[in-house]
Amino acid sequence: MALPSQRRNLVISPIGPGSVHASWLSQPEERSFDLFLLHYGDQPDYGRAEADHYLSRKGFKWELIDHVVAEHRAVLDQYDYIWCPDGDICADTATVNRLFALMRQYDLQLAQPAIAAGEISYQVLRAKPGVVLRYTPFVEVMCPVFTRQTLLDVQPTFAESRSGWGLDLLWPRYVEPRRMAVLDAAGVEHTGRLFRGENYRNLDKLGVSPGEELARIIAKHGGFNRRLHRRLVRGRIKLPAVWEPGHRPAWGERLLRAFGWRQAYA
Repeated sequence: MALPSQRRNLVISPIGPGSVHASWLSQPEERSFDLFLLHYGDQPDYGRAEADHYLSRKGFKWELIDHVVAEHRAVLDQYDYIWCPDGDICADTATVNRLFALMRQYDLQLAQPAIAAGEISYQVLRAKPGVVLRYTPFVEVMCPVFTRQTLLDVQPTFAESRSGWGLDLLWPRYVEPRRMAVLDAAGVEHTGRLFRGENYRNLDKLGVSPGEELARIIAKHGGFNRRLHRRLVRGRIKLPAVWEPGHRPAWGERLLRAFGWRQAYA
């Protein structure tokens, strides 16, 4: 039996051809996290050498993570925070350490690193220079980080969408106000292509339509704020922000003084 980990953070990720999970281990001796790799491909033991925990099993991301929560709870109980990135999210060890540190420092329940490079669906999630984090009403399925309890709370949603589309519209319902954020100071690179990856080809072979899954979730759970969604997609929304020292713009300081606000926006 494996000894309990001394690290309190865990990365769970599905991996297959083209995965860039090795980037997270660029400084293995410095990492504050363990790695649980979910190999869905055909190459025997692919990624096993890098993993602290390992599972080889066919399936899509959220159904694989659903299996981990249901069948490997003793592993999860060793950790306080759990990051669930796609296998095409590139980040060095220092960046992964930083996202966990920010989760703890700001007592967040759900967050995601900002996207510093690569294709993105929601422009509001693009990294902003000089900002530590922004409190957000939305975190995408691409690379969320949860407290262990929040992951357990949202687990019932995982079975509702094989593609993952629509799950991120449900998660904010499980999170307290001002405990969900996009982490600009921990920006990552999305190396894949939107809507063109291996998972989309596999879904198509099975006759699974991500758009239909999204529509079904919206219909089942009472719709969503379409105006807010458009603003998130286009990045045309200002979010309450925590700025790096010396980086808050002068106009922000003037507005705070003029209106008596405590929070600058970005």
